[in-house]
Amino acid sequence: MSVSTPTATPVRFPWAAMSALGLSVFACVSSEFLPTGMLPEMSADLDVPQSSIGFLVTVWAFTVVILATPLSLLTRRFSRKGILVAAVALFAISNVIAAVSVNYAMLFGSRIVGGVSNALFWMVAMAYVSHLLPSELHSRGFLFVSGGANLAFIVGLPLSSFIAHSMNWRIGFLVMAAATLLAGALLWVFLAPVDHDYDDAHPDATAPWRDRSFGPVMIVVGITFLVVAAHNVFYPFIKPFLLDRAAFSADEASGVLALYGIGGVAGIFVAWWLGRNPAHLVRNLIAAIIFLGIAMLAVRFAAPEPVIVIAATMAWSAAFSIADPLYGQLMMTTASARIRDFASALRTTAWNLGIGTGAFLGSLALVPWGVGALPYMGAALAVLGAALAIVPLVRARRVSR
Repeated sequence: MSVSTPTATPVRFPWAAMSALGLSVFACVSSEFLPTGMLPEMSADLDVPQSSIGFLVTVWAFTVVILATPLSLLTRRFSRKGILVAAVALFAISNVIAAVSVNYAMLFGSRIVGGVSNALFWMVAMAYVSHLLPSELHSRGFLFVSGGANLAFIVGLPLSSFIAHSMNWRIGFLVMAAATLLAGALLWVFLAPVDHDYDDAHPDATAPWRDRSFGPVMIVVGITFLVVAAHNVFYPFIKPFLLDRAAFSADEASGVLALYGIGGVAGIFVAWWLGRNPAHLVRNLIAAIIFLGIAMLAVRFAAPEPVIVIAATMAWSAAFSIADPLYGQLMMTTASARIRDFASALRTTAWNLGIGTGAFLGSLALVPWGVGALPYMGAALAVLGAALAIVPLVRARRVSR
């Protein structure tokens, strides 16, 4: 008599839930960077310098830096799904306030509200994937989260630039408020609740730095900070660069930003393909970071040759779209299950500290050295990020011996 061995039923990928989460990430990150594509128009309407509008990105980012980690500890008992939906609703409110702002101070306040919502959202979003999906589906799930963020960089900037140039910058904030409300509704309907390994009696519940994976997690935090700072020292000022250094017209610059988006979309799919092989994750990440620095320098040296500037801009976008999901995946595979939410909050802190630091350094350099100096700064930060990424590669080789 033969005994049949039961076969495991393959786990179905929750396409609707992950699409809702990806849309939420897209709407939230787009909200953060809306001023980037509308610098000249917002500056003229509110009668403030362009550097002050660029500082709105910094304010948002540093609000997240201050609040993300404390909020992750204070809200550890709460429903992860409830936090996500509440955060997205708060994004919509901040966008409406921005749209009706009558002066810079009111707009500034709206960005602080947005920063609070961002801190709540990102301390949960990345870890939600690892709680919801089995390990064999993690790379695909991380693609939806990181892909949504990168699409915001890719599509959000050209879209906001188009709206500001053809209509009004305030409409851009209203459109994003509607998008965030839609994303929140879809999350409420499709996203399943998850258990998040919360145990108040465990010593690591309130002291995650005691966990054995905390040290390696902090290495990934440093990589995240340096790569995001490298990108954002130049990214918020790409439109002025295209207008002033590359000699594009306003309409042509919008077209270049659209092509920037196409390069980024290609990078997302490359990142998904690379992420399927965890054994080479760190090596691929180092290559992507180096590619990022080279591409930014290529944009600088190509100006004002239009074709080469466009090609280099697309390569720059692709490089960041490859690197970002890879270090996100590295973070979640490095952190133990017990501190994954805390690691997600640290990643959020590093990401936004990188955004704020990059934008701040870019704003400081803009007046004395001009926009042409920013790619050099970005490339230097990318070199530091690639150097730090060697550490987990060396650790992995030591373990394998």
